[in-house]
Amino acid sequence: MYKVYGRPFAGSLIAEFLLNEADADYEFIKVDYESSKKDDFLKKSPMGKIPVLECPDGHLVFETTAIVAHIVETKDILIPKITTPQRDLYNQSMSVMSTSIYQNYHHQNHSYYYVSEENYDDLRNRAAERQVTIYNHIETILNPYLCGKELTAADFYLYMIAIWDHDREKLFTNRPKLSALIKELSERPSIKKAISSHSKNS
Repeated sequence: MYKVYGRPFAGSLIAEFLLNEADADYEFIKVDYESSKKDDFLKKSPMGKIPVLECPDGHLVFETTAIVAHIVETKDILIPKITTPQRDLYNQSMSVMSTSIYQNYHHQNHSYYYVSEENYDDLRNRAAERQVTIYNHIETILNPYLCGKELTAADFYLYMIAIWDHDREKLFTNRPKLSALIKELSERPSIKKAISSHSKNS
């Protein structure tokens, strides 16, 4: 059985979505901020970051994109065939979301990591401007998914980060394809199962 170390509605959600898609058994283990700095967890994740995936054979994978790669490649799900244009789109989309969009949300929601309080607004405003550019690009390439007609793990990652947005009404305004994709995925059993499990325990 897999073990997913994370926090409800945090970056560990993508691991749960994909394990549910693969019909793989897993246990979710909540790691609060204080616990993430203790030696026991630091042995699993040297930088104290979640998520961490503990595989059935006991080996550990940390960093979200590495966890996604492990699941989709091991279970052979939700990833385009190698050497295809769709695979390039997949890799590109995963890179943009895990570095640019994720980082922008972190700048907006955890500004204290980066600047002093008097500079919060400037940091958050610049991050919000970058998000507009990226989401506008995503709207242009959705057809109806990030990689064309094939649903991939990248779409699940997009769903996760989109639901973090504090103003989803604004996010979906003039982005009908993004809105339709998020609505479609919200009804997917794998996502409903993960969201529901945390809603009950929150």
